[in-house]
This record gives sequence, structure tokens and C-alpha cells, in this order.
Amino acid sequence: MLTADDVLNTKFAATKFRDGYAQDAVDDFLDRVVTTLRAAQTGVPAADPVTAADVAAVRFEATRFREGYDMEQVDALLDQVRDTLRHGPAVSDAPAAPSTVDAPPPPPPAATPGLIEPSRGWLQRLLGR
Repeated sequence: MLTADDVLNTKFAATKFRDGYAQDAVDDFLDRVVTTLRAAQTGVPAADPVTAADVAAVRFEATRFREGYDMEQVDALLDQVRDTLRHGPAVSDAPAAPSTVDAPPPPPPAATPGLIEPSRGWLQRLLGR
């Protein structure tokens, strides 16, 4: 079973002159996956949760002459995500903090640092920078 941090810490091999998945599309979808898994772990509902059916149906644009993600690696992660969503995400083994009736629920995470690299222009991608 995957956790949100497992997905966040996943790195894919880059492709340049062979088919790969468009990085921005994969990153955007995995941001939604992280939000969904984190919501399940914390109990805070996600605004746009991803379902196992969404994972099975997602299709990414293929790239060839610009940098992309290795298709097999992305597909393998998506298989794990689909299985996790079907069987329920792993819940942290840490003991739950005592809750009070008056305390509001924690806000959802504002961002998922580390998953999406800053976008680069076509020249930077071409030169591998």
C-alpha cells in the first residue's frame, strides 16, 4: 500500500529521444493522487479525489523529441496507486493526536513540494539544463 509520501518521493527516469509521457500531465495527475492519499490518511476530505477508475482510465500524451517520463515506470506506479485506492490507502502507524471537540480540522496541504519541478523552456530542455 502506497502513502502520499511514497508517491511524492517517486522519481522517474527521463526520456529524450524515445517515447515518454508528458511530464506536466503526469505531475498534475500525481498531485491529485497525493492530495487524495493524504486526505484519506488525515481524514480531511479532498476537493477533487482520484478513484481507482480514474487511475485506470488516465491517458497521458506521449512525447518523443522532448523530455518525458519513462512510460513503464509511470505505469508501474499507477498500478500501485490503483491497487491502493481499491483496497484503501495505508494509514500512518503513528498514534493519533488527542482531539478536542472545539478544534477545527487541519487545513489541507497547500502544496506538495518536490513533486513538480519548475517548468523549463524548450531550449533548456533541449540542452538538458
